[in-house]
Amino acid sequence: MRMNHVRNALQLLGFAIILGILGCQAIPKVHDHFNRNSPLETVRFFRYCVDAGEYRLAYESLTAETQKQVSELQFNGLVRFVDVPELDGLGLRDLIVKSKVDPVPEHLGPGTGSWWVTLIWESADQYIEYSLRLVPLQGSDIAENPQWRLDLLNPRGLDFGGSGP
Repeated sequence: MRMNHVRNALQLLGFAIILGILGCQAIPKVHDHFNRNSPLETVRFFRYCVDAGEYRLAYESLTAETQKQVSELQFNGLVRFVDVPELDGLGLRDLIVKSKVDPVPEHLGPGTGSWWVTLIWESADQYIEYSLRLVPLQGSDIAENPQWRLDLLNPRGLDFGGSGP
């Protein structure tokens, strides 16, 4: 009888160790898979950060102007807790993460340096395209080492509380 308890305890310990090894895998580091060297990659970087709960990195992907208007704490709250009533209460986080990304960015026009990256959210009864404006990071050399940032204050097609350009 005592041997059965010991055997069961050892099996349970072995199972716990295996579960611990397999179940404690870390979320892949965002910088290992994404960068911000193009408008499209910046949106992918941002979406991955939001999906993985890396809100600080997502916030760092925003333009300085957006960061002046929206604090990091406000951003975290918006992404985590705000629902979009026009989309049947879909959470802002889900809207960002579950939308499909159009792989072809659209240039805003000569002299702007800015691009639109369009995201598409659809459900059984709705189809919505909205675009995020991306601008080059001030001081980054677009030819040599481009860095891009998201302007969440001026989306196109969906009003996040800002006004369109």
